[in-house]
Amino acid sequence: MKKVTKSSKKGFTLVELIVVLVILAILAAMLVPALTGYIKRARQEKDYQMAATVLTAAQSAATWQYSQASASTSKFTISGGTSAGNGTTVMDLIGDASGKVTSINFSANAMGVITHGTVKINGYTYEWTANSATWTAT
Repeated sequence: MKKVTKSSKKGFTLVELIVVLVILAILAAMLVPALTGYIKRARQEKDYQMAATVLTAAQSAATWQYSQASASTSKFTISGGTSAGNGTTVMDLIGDASGKVTSINFSANAMGVITHGTVKINGYTYEWTANSATWTAT
C-alpha cells in the first residue's frame, strides 16, 4: 500500500520573517534622517512666520508711539509689554504666537518705522534689519 504525504507547508519560516524584518529596518533607517530634516525646516518656517507676525505687531506699536510722542523723540524701543494703543500690548497683538515668543526687542526711528529688531522664538533668536528687510536666525 502506498502512503500519500502532503508536502505543502503552511506559513513562513523563521528565516523568511527575519529577512523581511531586516529589510524593513534598513528602509526605516534610511527614511528617518530625511524626515527629521523636513520637520526641522517646517518648524523653522513656522518660526519665521511667527517672527513676521511679531514684526507687524511691533510696527503697530511703533506707529502708535509715534502718534503719541513729542517732536523731540528720536527713537522708540518696542518690547513685548509696549503699548500699541487702547491698552493692548505687542504680546496681545500676536495672539497664539505669544506662548512661544519669549523676547521681543525692536527699535524704531523718529518717524515710528522699525529699523532693527530681535525676536526669541522656541529658543532661537531671529534678527530683522530694515537694510536687508530679511530675517536671520542666530
